[in-house]
Amino acid sequence: MAKNRKIQSGSGVRLGPAVKVFFVCLLIASLGVTFVWQKRLLYSLGVKTDGLEKRLALLKRENEFRRQQMAMIQSLPYLDARVKELRLGLGVPTPDQILTLVEGAVIRIAPRQPAASAVPTLTALPDKTYLAWATKPLPPTNRKR
Repeated sequence: MAKNRKIQSGSGVRLGPAVKVFFVCLLIASLGVTFVWQKRLLYSLGVKTDGLEKRLALLKRENEFRRQQMAMIQSLPYLDARVKELRLGLGVPTPDQILTLVEGAVIRIAPRQPAASAVPTLTALPDKTYLAWATKPLPPTNRKR
């Protein structure tokens, strides 16, 4: 019967299979923790994205409201009503109050004579002289009326 028994080289527990089982369990546990961590990260990013999308929608609505408000404030009827309400005494400028700026030139413009000529004179009057200096042309206005 002695032949049926295996000859054992040592009486201790074999270490190889226990280490393999430990590393397999460690691998499965680390994969589980990584999966849960990734799911939590995705959830938190989703919550942040929803919050930012709601804020963007709110800002777009506010922007549209302010655009409409600005268009209403810049409208000519509203401006005329405000001028009358504040009693500023503003009105449509007369042709002698309008100055034309020429790029890079100094022009002396005297007020027009009531009925003398249709062409403005370039002589200066001592009591009312306008001096205009322009270095570059004015940008075009993009105002909608």
